[in-house]
Amino acid sequence: MELRSIRWEDIMLATKTILTTEAAKAIAAVCEEEARRQGLKLVIAIVDDGGHLVLLHREVGSQVGSVEIATLKARTAVLFRRNTKDFQDVVEGEGRFALLCIPNGVPLDGGVLLKHGEEIIGAIGVSGASDEADGDIGRLGAALLTQ
Repeated sequence: MELRSIRWEDIMLATKTILTTEAAKAIAAVCEEEARRQGLKLVIAIVDDGGHLVLLHREVGSQVGSVEIATLKARTAVLFRRNTKDFQDVVEGEGRFALLCIPNGVPLDGGVLLKHGEEIIGAIGVSGASDEADGDIGRLGAALLTQ
């Protein structure tokens, strides 16, 4: 068998948008500002499209356990390609308790996808208040990408 030389023109490469540290900081800043306005002490975790931590913000006085929960919320969202509220809604609305066993997953509101158009570039996880408040603040930060 004869090997032919490979030309770059013959190889299909994809281009993708990546979540920059600067974008993560801007998203977190929106969330931090709203949390302060509401008097909430939260942890904010932002991960890239592979679930790897890009930024972690822990407000002074926030509960230490929220570090892991915020990170897991963000990872759950990006790894399953849906907001964690979707999981929570199914558990609460349909009684699908099997979703409580998602490996390394958290079926609680507060994990929100970060998208550029329809492309998932990461996720934000927020923890420290009620599930609803965590989710609302995460969605507020994610909305920065659609402006």
